[in-house]
Amino acid sequence: MHINLITIPFVIVLGLVFSQRDTSKNRRWYIILSSFVLLLVAALRSPEYMTNTYNIDTLNYRGYFEQAFDMDWSEFQRLFYLRYFVGAAENDVGFVALNKIISFFTHEFWLYSLIADLIFFVPFGIILYRYCTKTSQIIFAFIFYISLVQIFFLGGARQMFALGFDLMALIAMIDKKRLWTAVFLLMAISIHFSSILFLIPLLMVWYNFSSKTLKWMHLAAFLVFPIVFLFPNQLILFMGESVGMEKYANYGRGAIQGGATTFIFLIEMFSLFCLVTIRKRNLIHNATIKLFYTMAPLFTFFAPLIRSNGSMIRISLYYHIFLVFLVPFAIDCMANRRDRNIIYFIAIGALSALSLAGGGLTYYFFWQ
Repeated sequence: MHINLITIPFVIVLGLVFSQRDTSKNRRWYIILSSFVLLLVAALRSPEYMTNTYNIDTLNYRGYFEQAFDMDWSEFQRLFYLRYFVGAAENDVGFVALNKIISFFTHEFWLYSLIADLIFFVPFGIILYRYCTKTSQIIFAFIFYISLVQIFFLGGARQMFALGFDLMALIAMIDKKRLWTAVFLLMAISIHFSSILFLIPLLMVWYNFSSKTLKWMHLAAFLVFPIVFLFPNQLILFMGESVGMEKYANYGRGAIQGGATTFIFLIEMFSLFCLVTIRKRNLIHNATIKLFYTMAPLFTFFAPLIRSNGSMIRISLYYHIFLVFLVPFAIDCMANRRDRNIIYFIAIGALSALSLAGGGLTYYFFWQ
């Protein structure tokens, strides 16, 4: 089954139905229904197929979950000591704890995935509801997710759970609940240590960088793009050694694997579109645009690291996920009301075509 041949028409048609009366209530229900369908797609996939076909560690994640069934809490405490005080273990204990807690309620991996994936979909849906004022923006957001993010959920990547807590931290920061911001960020880091990178935008939001500074940072990120693209391993090695993570530093010591060039340049083209169309005056007069524009210099800078190793997409993902908001804002900044729908149609159509290239994403349910 080519799952995108089902999910993309569903998201678009349902969005068109709800957009007939583009009210806050209709947008809320559209987000809930579309998120639920995408949640089921993520939870009901076949771990064997995702591992054997797409070389994603889905079977390993199922193995981690099954190991949690009989894990004693004393063993968890030992792992915590080894991980954070001795440095003799690599497993992030928050992920182990998440597996253990959910295992109290179910031993079914698909149900575990259904519960765990809510950690991402709930805050993602909240942000969509808060900041998307038109159904067309939400349609674009879901098509972007299907085209450029969904594969990580189908793989069961623990980074998605970490990203969910990062989104919660961002919501708390926006609401000026800084204690909860710290709690959610620490939970994210405990699940996937790379989430420490999300501290950068949180601090930028906290210190309220000026619009002028953000524009200069975005431009500077473009200027250094050729350097990062040509020498990604050196930067990865520096980052890994700086935080004492040999596991990640080793990616920089390996050979450049190449690939993902289309993905990298797609992210950079989106970024360039935002750089040109979102002006300083837009950032000054619209706090929402400024909030998400904080991510633009970061994904512009970090996206080229993917050229070194596909695993490095985990770094860019912490930031480029926010293109689901930035691109619609950029469209609104550049076009009048009549032209916006045409541009949305082109953007959604282009992403859909990209996602359906080769017939779409082949998918098997866990019982197949």
